[in-house]
Formats: sequence, C-alpha cells, structure tokens
Amino acid sequence: MGDLKRHLSIAREKMKSVSEAYSRKRHSVVGDLATKVVEQLVEADAAKSGKHFGSHQERQEYSNANFPKEINKATQKIWFAYGDLGYDGTNGKRAKTVMGNLNKLVNFFEERFDEKIA
Repeated sequence: MGDLKRHLSIAREKMKSVSEAYSRKRHSVVGDLATKVVEQLVEADAAKSGKHFGSHQERQEYSNANFPKEINKATQKIWFAYGDLGYDGTNGKRAKTVMGNLNKLVNFFEERFDEKIA
C-alpha cells in the first residue's frame, strides 16, 4: 500500500461515498468516512517520500510536521468528530461541520498534488 496514485484513488472513492452519505443524512458514517479520506490524503503525501504509516498517531505527527496550522486544525476537527458521529449519528450539525472541514482539506490537497480529488 504505498504509492501516491493508489492513495489518491482510495481518497476519491471514499470522498464520493462520504458526500453521498451526507446528502442522504446518514450522519453516523460521515465521521468514519471523512476520517478515512483524511488518512488517505496524509498517506498520499507521505508516499511522495516513500513513507507509510501504521498508526493514527504517526499520521497526526506527520500532519503536524508537514502541513499548515489551519490544515492541521481542520484535520483534528474531523478526527475528533469520528467518535461523536459514530455514537450520535443523528447530529446533522456536527456532520455539516465535518463536511466543511473536509472540503477545506480536499482543496488544500488538490492544490498540493495538482490533482482533482472531489
């Protein structure tokens, strides 16, 4: 599992799924899928340097070291919403916040990779 193109392909697939889930008000899966999109985008960036992570903590550390503060803040909001939406899936307001932050991240990575993601 390691190259940039593969991670971007997975991120695109999951982004499409999270957008569909959100539009259908399936809020309990929005946090799950958004987190997976973020993980794939971080892995894609790391893959450019031949790196691969085995844990959530390693991805967070890489993100903190390599991305602007506002991107890390959006990333953390998505990661922290994962549990809330998984256990309180009726929270449409929280899901909306996740989608806003996810779109911010996707825009950042589209520019960074010079590739369309969503």
